Amino acid sequence: MDRKSQGIQSVEFSFELLEAFLKIGAPVPLGEAAERLGIGKSKLHKYLTSFVRLGVIEQDASGCYSFGPKLLELGLGILGRMDMVTFCEPELHQLRLESGEAAALALWTVQGPLIVRFLESPRPVAVTMRVGFYAPVTSSAAGKCFAAHLPEAAYAHLAREELGNDVNALQAFEDKLQKIARQGFAIRSEPNQAIPGAKALACPIFDGQNVIVASILLIGFENGRDTRPDDAVKLLTESAERLSARLGHTASD
Repeated sequence: MDRKSQGIQSVEFSFELLEAFLKIGAPVPLGEAAERLGIGKSKLHKYLTSFVRLGVIEQDASGCYSFGPKLLELGLGILGRMDMVTFCEPELHQLRLESGEAAALALWTVQGPLIVRFLESPRPVAVTMRVGFYAPVTSSAAGKCFAAHLPEAAYAHLAREELGNDVNALQAFEDKLQKIARQGFAIRSEPNQAIPGAKALACPIFDGQNVIVASILLIGFENGRDTRPDDAVKLLTESAERLSARLGHTASD
């Protein structure tokens, strides 16, 4: 028997099993999994035993199997090596030209949202923002966009630094985040001396695990333009959705 050929077949079958578990989408017992996957329980159990040892699949107290943390770890490791600026660059240029506003990309850091790419507006009156600018969490569109989709522990310390111990202000901020999460975008409609541009919109970019990995922005809206122009919201949302889809995110997530 060709050991090399056997090994390749085994790897291919392993990935087929993982893709099948992804489609199932919920913890499932061995018997049901074997039936739905169309393979014998004994054969499936051997694969699952190895997957559990590796952390790729986990088994809960009731005996059901589901995805384990290892796949997320591997996915995030790959994502961490991806050049998000290069990945998002074509969308940023298209967004800038179609909207007539400045476009930007922000990544999350322990210090809050960091602007990693900025394209000036093609219009004569341009907004300028330097790459390396840290946007406030509670008063910027990017900050609110990230906070609406991150665990509270990721941004709570920054919110307290900006708002102090004002319980009412902190609660109002949390209320805003819930609305942002529902509507899919964040708005900064008030001018802020610490932030370039009169107004801004921000949308989240998600990966295949429904984790926010970046925020794409439109900044400017000067010369009396509407605070929330529907065309800009539509353009920005569509850009974020296209980028998220390329990272494996689906709308049903």
